[in-house]
Amino acid sequence: MKVLYVGVYKDGTGWANAAQSYILALDAAGIDVVPRAIKHNFLSAEVHPRILELEKQSSRDCDVIIQNVLPMFMEYSGHFQKNIGLYFTETDSIKSSSWPAKLNLMDELWVCNEQMVDAARVSGINKPIRVFPIPCDTQRYEASEYSQTNSIGELSADRFRFYFIGEVKRRKNLVALLKAFHLEFGVSEPVDLIIKANLAEHSEQECLMHINEVTTTVKENLKLYRDIDSYKTEVVMTKYLDDKSLLDLHKMCDCLVAPSFSEAWCIPAFDAMAMGKTPIVNAAGGMKDFVTKDNGWLVGNSEEPAFGMKDTFHELYSGRENWWNINISELRKAMRESYKNKDLKRKKAEQGVSDRYEFSLSLVGEQMGDAIHA
Repeated sequence: MKVLYVGVYKDGTGWANAAQSYILALDAAGIDVVPRAIKHNFLSAEVHPRILELEKQSSRDCDVIIQNVLPMFMEYSGHFQKNIGLYFTETDSIKSSSWPAKLNLMDELWVCNEQMVDAARVSGINKPIRVFPIPCDTQRYEASEYSQTNSIGELSADRFRFYFIGEVKRRKNLVALLKAFHLEFGVSEPVDLIIKANLAEHSEQECLMHINEVTTTVKENLKLYRDIDSYKTEVVMTKYLDDKSLLDLHKMCDCLVAPSFSEAWCIPAFDAMAMGKTPIVNAAGGMKDFVTKDNGWLVGNSEEPAFGMKDTFHELYSGRENWWNINISELRKAMRESYKNKDLKRKKAEQGVSDRYEFSLSLVGEQMGDAIHA
């Protein structure tokens, strides 16, 4: 069985990262996969050398096509025995968009988490749906664990470091993390917050200015101290980091916090779990498919209409859809426990390192291969 995989794996996004992982998983399982890239933005990603090799193959005589693109661009083709649509959503429904009509043209749909299945059914999508978690290259973490050098400089020693990795957009809910951090930890406690962020196609300096504006606004509105300088100062990093440097950042920190309103998966949170960094995450969407009470912290939330996502397609992330706002009081408690309870954190870290093998390229690739041949 020969598979044509059409996807956005050369874009500089989390979706592109996921697409590369799926391609490598199919290859690891012995599937004859031919990748072809399309672009959804102007950002560029590092492409795995193996994928560049697979691109050299001919796309003639492919039996199956996997379209890992925005559903609005999916098309059914009778040239293939099976048309598979692989897509991601992050709210409780997409019924007010044009996506369900396109997705219902496919023979089969693949998603990365269980919540997406519920959202699809509510939205009137009636095709067979299979759930395949985003796979990981476990050797990537193993190599990192034995590295003796880092490429991002030194952070203060003997301090506990919470950290955030992600794009500074409303969906990521950085404001909730800032509130929880400054409310929970006094200025004299040896606890830091590291923010590694980017801002779409804006420059590093523009991103830094934006984050400084956000942090200042939060502190002013919390009114804990008379002046802004009395608060703890976050460590903000906006410089581009390659994959090795990102793993170095994970190694140098202690506990990743992902308070997003919604996530289809969240690769930084998965990397943190896989490296024993006990992620604290919103118990919604894809993150609760890999973070458990045994390897991290799942924080409760309340459902509310999506709001403030002006930089997306008009028909998506509107107030007609719901997402999940993390409970800041519960988030504070989880952060405090992560900091204070060293034995519990150690046990969770060990479990996270063990759990990563359940998402290996070969294991997920075999599951995908079985579905292709079904």
